Amino acid sequence: MRPFVTFFYKLHCESKLAKSEIVFFCINPYNFQSSLYTMKNNEKKSERSEPQQMQMHSPEAERLRRLETCANLGMIEWNIENGTFWCSEQICPILDIKDTTPDNFQSFIGFFHPTDQINVQKAFEQITQDRAPFQITSKIITTSGSETPILLKGTHNESLPGIIGYIQDISSDFQERESLLGTLAKYRGVMDSAGDAIILISQKGTILEGNPKACELLEVSETEISNLSVDDIHKAESLEVMMGHYQGMIWGQTERVESTILGQKGKETIVEITGRPVTIASHEMIVVIYHDVTLQYQAQNALKRSEQRYRSLVDEAREGILLLNENGKILAANPKVCESLKIKRRNLLNHNFLEIADFDLDLSPIEILTKSSKRQSIHMEGHLITKHNEMLPTGFNVARYIEQGKVRYSVTAYDLSEVRAGEEDRLQLQKQLFQSQKQELMGQLAGSLAHDFNNLLSPILLVSETLMEDTEEDPFLKKNLGNINQAAQRARRLVARILEYTRPEDSSPKLLNLKSEISETLSLLRASVPQSIQITDSFSHESYRCFADPDQIHQVIMNVGTNAAQAIGEETGHIHFLIEKIDITEKCPLMKIHEIPEGNYAKISIFDDGPGFDEKHLNEIFEPFFTTKTQTDGTGLGLSVVKRIISNHGGCVEAYNQNNGGACLCLYLPLIGELK
Repeated sequence: MRPFVTFFYKLHCESKLAKSEIVFFCINPYNFQSSLYTMKNNEKKSERSEPQQMQMHSPEAERLRRLETCANLGMIEWNIENGTFWCSEQICPILDIKDTTPDNFQSFIGFFHPTDQINVQKAFEQITQDRAPFQITSKIITTSGSETPILLKGTHNESLPGIIGYIQDISSDFQERESLLGTLAKYRGVMDSAGDAIILISQKGTILEGNPKACELLEVSETEISNLSVDDIHKAESLEVMMGHYQGMIWGQTERVESTILGQKGKETIVEITGRPVTIASHEMIVVIYHDVTLQYQAQNALKRSEQRYRSLVDEAREGILLLNENGKILAANPKVCESLKIKRRNLLNHNFLEIADFDLDLSPIEILTKSSKRQSIHMEGHLITKHNEMLPTGFNVARYIEQGKVRYSVTAYDLSEVRAGEEDRLQLQKQLFQSQKQELMGQLAGSLAHDFNNLLSPILLVSETLMEDTEEDPFLKKNLGNINQAAQRARRLVARILEYTRPEDSSPKLLNLKSEISETLSLLRASVPQSIQITDSFSHESYRCFADPDQIHQVIMNVGTNAAQAIGEETGHIHFLIEKIDITEKCPLMKIHEIPEGNYAKISIFDDGPGFDEKHLNEIFEPFFTTKTQTDGTGLGLSVVKRIISNHGGCVEAYNQNNGGACLCLYLPLIGELK
């Protein structure tokens, strides 16, 4: 409604002045009534002195008429004492009458809609009693039969005495209101059927209205939502930021923002917020839409968790995993493949797959899959090429797939080093099985032939020794007979060694002083090696108490010494025996390598200045029948027998080459205490 009439203007052309005049008014209707009443009394007082024509065209009266016309209202006056009723001429357009204005109160009431006439009459009667102003919105029936919405205001005037007031045509306001209500009804229907929460917020942050979805979001009823403000629906830590966004919406900014909305019962909802400014009944406010993105966030979080799980599986996988484009360029790689290649991931991404992989076939798996339209995956074996050009045995599983219309390849690379090592172990086991079968056959053969062979050797040895005694004066015959005897002795020893290795012997271990036993054996060894080879020993004054078979210890020393002498050959050489005590603890590598218990051990080191061991055969010298000599010079049983005897006594054997040339063989035998 219009409590005040503001900023009216009227273009008035005065022909006498021949110029245009724009007049602005800002008045209070009650002051307007008082002014008109004062003017009217002045006119009555001057009726006797001035003609009626002059009164009607006075400047003040003309100005008030223009004001009435501009405000679209007409003045009324009702003298209660004498019943005189007066209306201004501007009431005629409102009532749609031409010349005559209503001259009494009843004819004036007759213009009102029948349903409103009683209320209007009661309002006039009430003002005469309590002197309180009244205001009524009603409709009048014009002379043409149309209905016109009007505003009727009245107030009591003591000086009249009576009632003064005005009637104002509010058709335009009424039409605007009807249009606004229609628009609101239309938008209310849209809001009520909307799937998102829609809230109308004032510039002060007060929530004016909301649709059912908004009530559901805020956990309030439709009547309670208008009691809330922006402060009530946002968290304290995000309120200041959100107030800035709401202010931006008033200024026309349309950016989207995400925030958490608090329900009045504690529910928290993640929403996407958009808004725009609107003007309703001259009031600026914003329409805000809250789109619930909780399910979207849950889906995104589930996707992130799933991605993290799969990324963790890929990163923690024991196999190398690569992602390639259609040209084989590396797009992604897990830590395992980077670790195998000894290259950082950011550097690996600049390589092509074929630069780090080598295959046993001429074609790479990518080339094979490219040429085959039906085949989607392939398995191949090859090598990964490290940063230092090392070749790692590797198996490759390559699969082709389509991602967003582009060809991609996933490669799973797994280490074949253990598989290849297992194959070598299998071959080694096969070899050992073959050696075992050979030993078994040798044992069977030796058992059947040893007696007959010894019978054949006995007369040869006997006759050769007898003839050597009879040919003392003939050096030539003596030398040849000595060679025959020596060959027969060697044959007998060979048979003895074969029997010793291929069948278990009865061992008779006893408590002995290892130093004394070795010293006695070295005396025999010196007599059996060429004089060009010097044998020395270095023993401490301590005794070495050991529980062992003296015959087997004698055999070990003889085998080791003989093997060293054979390595030196006919050259001048030196063999040195060193015995020392050592304490083997948990930190000693011997425990892990040879699985021997901790304790005190006698370490017997045999050094020679021969050519030493061939490095490529160093791990094979203790295997049965392995020898680097010719078939007539060696059997390959000497060191294997040594290792077996020492192992049976709870010790171990090691061999290595000396830095200054020659070989060294170390025997470890457990000690049990000092001799008294």
